[in-house]
Parts: sequence; structure tokens; C-alpha cells
Amino acid sequence: MFISVWLASTLAACGSDNDSATTPPTKTGVASLPTGNLIKDPLTTKNLTPSALTQLFNTTDPDFSQVAATPKCGVRVEYMQYDTVDVKGNKTDATGAVFIPTGTDASCSGNRPIVLNAHGTATTKAYNFAEVGNANNEAGPAATLLAALFAGQGYVVISPNYAGYDKSSLAYHPYLNAQQQSHEMADALKAGREVLRRTGSATNVADNGKLFVTGYSQGGYVTMATTRYLETLKEPVTAALPISGPYAMEAFGDVVFGGKVMLGATFFAPLMARNYQEQYGNIYAKPSDMFAPANADEIPSLLPSASMTDMQLILSGKLPASAMFQKAPTGNSTLDAISPSDPAFSFGFDTTQYLVKNDYRLGYLADAQKNVDWAVPYLQGYTNYSPVPATLPEHPLRKALKANDLRGYLPTMPVIMCGGNQDPMVFFDVNSSLMKKLWDTDTNKTSATKLGIIDIDVTNRATRQKPVYQTLGFDTVNNNSIQSQSEKMQAGFASKVQNIAANAAANGGNPSQAVAMQYHGLVTPYCMGVAQTLFSQF
Repeated sequence: MFISVWLASTLAACGSDNDSATTPPTKTGVASLPTGNLIKDPLTTKNLTPSALTQLFNTTDPDFSQVAATPKCGVRVEYMQYDTVDVKGNKTDATGAVFIPTGTDASCSGNRPIVLNAHGTATTKAYNFAEVGNANNEAGPAATLLAALFAGQGYVVISPNYAGYDKSSLAYHPYLNAQQQSHEMADALKAGREVLRRTGSATNVADNGKLFVTGYSQGGYVTMATTRYLETLKEPVTAALPISGPYAMEAFGDVVFGGKVMLGATFFAPLMARNYQEQYGNIYAKPSDMFAPANADEIPSLLPSASMTDMQLILSGKLPASAMFQKAPTGNSTLDAISPSDPAFSFGFDTTQYLVKNDYRLGYLADAQKNVDWAVPYLQGYTNYSPVPATLPEHPLRKALKANDLRGYLPTMPVIMCGGNQDPMVFFDVNSSLMKKLWDTDTNKTSATKLGIIDIDVTNRATRQKPVYQTLGFDTVNNNSIQSQSEKMQAGFASKVQNIAANAAANGGNPSQAVAMQYHGLVTPYCMGVAQTLFSQF
């Protein structure tokens, strides 16, 4: 999730049952989907040599590029437009990019594997993954990273921009919507394969049948939802590595409403509320039922923005900088006790400039107390509880979160989750650790099950005392290779964190705040470095 601009100001200032909605249509294979068809011929937007791609990679992330493999291939960037569905299953359109390896190395042509990529949260409508090397487009840095890491090593990369972004005609984005986003990923895969077929005579590159899925933050969630959906379509997935995803949606929501506010919440909440309102129609009767600011009724339509940056939205007063809830005293003893619940989350509260109304929060909390998500007591140390969602939540937002919660899914293909345990945006233990706990205890595991988790952050290993690398089912050779690469990436991440802190201190800044500003996005390349090795095992 790239929400970097507002972070500096934020941290400087801190001292009906919806479960059926997640059931995908019964089909067999991505190729049989009625959507996923190209609307226009693909357009070649860039042709980069291996040396040009390497130079862009080094410029975009000079620290990470020093510990990552140098691109062997160049990349041909194809821009595509395809049809997909909205949250109600109606046809709409979206755009995306296909990265095709080029060059004289043997790994740059012939039958090549595909990496299907899901990107993180974007706040600008112009987000376009075809903008490799363009620092002025929100997608540019991530697109450059993916091009260098995967196309540069001989993978074809298919990455949708998602409905609601770029030239998509959809007026909103289906944010963290398991059904729509997984279906759209399948549509993008189908369209991307058609792009590859149409350009094959010019590039001498074709699909070899191996499919890998990855993504970070929102994209980590979408990766997990997509592998689940592709299983129902009987579409083979070779392996997946989701990064820093909010998989346990209901538990995460309960933790945030309980007073531990994530960084970026005032941007994520409007995206989420609009999406679930479009799908279920009951998140609010009118936006001012949920949102507190004077401009409440326009808040759901602010993002993704076609005209304003994150900072402009904050400075114009259209969105609070970081405060989700009212700071105590609120006039309500229940809220006063948890507003904030921990001083470390004081940035999520303000006396007057906050996002969510008190009565809406109270309604949510009352349901959380009545219909318990059992991950919450588990996270509080009651390990006799299995961290599963509430059985029958009643609050409309909690029902929507449960309907899109990915707990209960046990992948049948190799999947390793990756993230950082001190992530202030997507809490690692509330999401990745919970999923791993459920995988460990799932009695449906077989001898073929291959699952794992990597904590890329070892900077607090001495005090955290929790495993940083765990896998199940991988053979010794593959496991040793993945673990070795994980240790290399963990060391690279630790060095980067140390450099950021040192630079902040040298310039009179706060080192911990400087690290927190970059932490969530900083995890991504190092986890992608592990993905590169994981995928190479197949």
C-alpha cells in the first residue's frame, strides 16, 4: 500500500448472512470465463534492454538492487484493456500491463512461466502498471521492481490495474472484495495470455503452463483470494507468495475498532466502505451515518482520486490525516476506555478531526462483544481459543468483513506468506500469524501440503522470540534454498532499516518514526526476493 505522502505529516504529529457472497461461479478454467476478453489490441509502451532495465532498477531501489539478482533480460511492456465484472457481477472494464522478457539470454525467450501480480492500495485513479520507470505515476516504482525481479529473470508478468483505476469506467474500486478481485485477476490472466499469444511471433515468448501468483498488502489479500478462486476453476497454480495481506478481515476490523488503529486507516476505510456499500447496500443509509466530518456525504467518492494527492485531500480538510476515531473524552465510558487503547496508537485519535462517528463505532463494538471473533481472545494470550471468525455477526460492516475473510481456506498449492512483524499498516500477527495457526491445525492437510510463513524483520528477534521462518512439506533441498534466500533478504532488510534510522538521527529526525513511515512498503522488495527463489524451485 503506497500511502507515503501523508505518513510524514501523520507521524510527525503523533506522540442478512453475507457468506454466500464469497461463493464463486461454477466454471472450469480461466479460458472458459465469459469475461477477460481484450477490448482493444494491446499497445507496446516500452522496450527496455537488460542494461536499461538494470539501470532503472538500481535507480528505483539502490539498496535492494544490491542484494537482488541483476536482470538477465530486458522487458517489452504491453498495455491492455479487458472486460471484467463489478461487485454485482455486471460487466465492466479494466486495464493492466503484460511484461514480456526480451534479450539474447536463453531464459528470455521460448516457453516461459507466468507471474500474476496483484498490486497494493493506490489512491490515485491514474495508477497504471504499464508506467515502468515513471516516478510520476503511483505505480511506477512497483512496476519497475516487478519488471526487474521477474521479467528480468525470464518470467512473463501479468498485472491488472484493477477496476476503477486508469481508464476503467467503473466509478469506484472494489477494494478488498474477495469475489470481485479474484474474478478480475482471473480475467486479467486470460487477457494477458491473449496478449502473449498475439505478440508471440514478435517476441518468441509463449506460456509454458507454470503459473505463480504474488502481491503485497491489498495485493497480498488478493493473491490469497485468487488462489482460492483459481482452485474452484481447476486452473493450476504452481506456487504463490502473498505479502503483508489483511487475510483475517473481521479480526483486523475488530482490533482497529477496538482502539489499535492502523496507519493509513483514514484512506483505507472510505475505499472499503464504498466497495461494501456497492455490494451489500447496508453499510450506511447515507455516508453521514458512518462518517463524522462535515463533508461526510462526499467521502466515499473521494478515492481513488482523479485530481488530488493524498496530501491535498488532507490539507483541504476532505480527509483527516490519521484519526479514525474521537479521542477521549468522548462522553461515553466504553469509548473513553479505548480511545486510544494504547498510547502507541494515539495518532489514530483526535478531539475534533476524526473519520468515524461514535455511534457507528459503538454499534460495531457492541456486535463484536456479543458475537465474538475468536481471534481476538487468542491474540490476547488465550491460546485455548481457535482464531476463527464470529459465527453470526450482526453489524453490517462486520458481516461484510466476515464475508470477505479468508480464514478457513487451506491452499492445495505451495504457498508461503511473507511480511514484517512490526508493520504499522497491516498487522502481521493479526493476519499472517493467524492464518498460519489455522493452517497448522487444519485436519485436511495431506502429505502433499506445502505451506509456510516468513517474517522478513529480524531487527527485534532477541525480544520477540517468535520464529522467523517456518515451512511444512517442502523437501530438504528446496527448503534449504528458500531459507537461505530468506536469511539473505532478512539481512538486507535489517541493513536498510538501520540506514534509515541512522540517516534520520543524523538529520535531527526521529529514527523510529522514519522507519515506520517506510516500513510497510519497505518489506515488499525483500519478500519479493524470496518469491523469486521460491518460484525458481518449480
